[in-house]
Amino acid sequence: MKVDLLSLILPKSSSFELRENHHNRTTAEDINHILGTSNLNRKEYNLLLMKYIDDNSSRSSLFDELFDETCEIFLKKEMPKEQGLIRKFLNTAIVESVVERCFVCNGTGVIKTTSSIEDCVHCNKGMFVYDDQVRSHMMKISKKVFLKYKKQYNQIIEKINQIEISALSKIGDT
Repeated sequence: MKVDLLSLILPKSSSFELRENHHNRTTAEDINHILGTSNLNRKEYNLLLMKYIDDNSSRSSLFDELFDETCEIFLKKEMPKEQGLIRKFLNTAIVESVVERCFVCNGTGVIKTTSSIEDCVHCNKGMFVYDDQVRSHMMKISKKVFLKYKKQYNQIIEKINQIEISALSKIGDT
């Protein structure tokens, strides 16, 4: 099963009536069945829904489920003195793990104006480029503070990536 099929979970209409012209295709029920029988844990399930369906309630649930683990990552070295910093790191890591397409040019790689077409400086062929400057700007902290905790940030990203790899292997998309 390809992960892009997860978007089929969202209904296209509110009608629940059967159509006469039935086609052999993957339906939302098929996808729900696969997700329901794949032994996904809550983090994996919420990550798939958040990333491939853009489900905000799953994003909120995943954040809550990862927050304690993120605090543990920071506790191993030192807790930041800045209030709300751990939340900022986790939020930014979730965004970076989920939002791949450039939101400035909508993934086209170019910015069109009435007088010109120019390459988007924020991405590489439509894929947003996350660097330390961008991350610190997203968190509204100085780059110096970000660099102080960059190792912890990378551990959070790795944790999210491992959840996704595990989830995709369970639904057979690896």
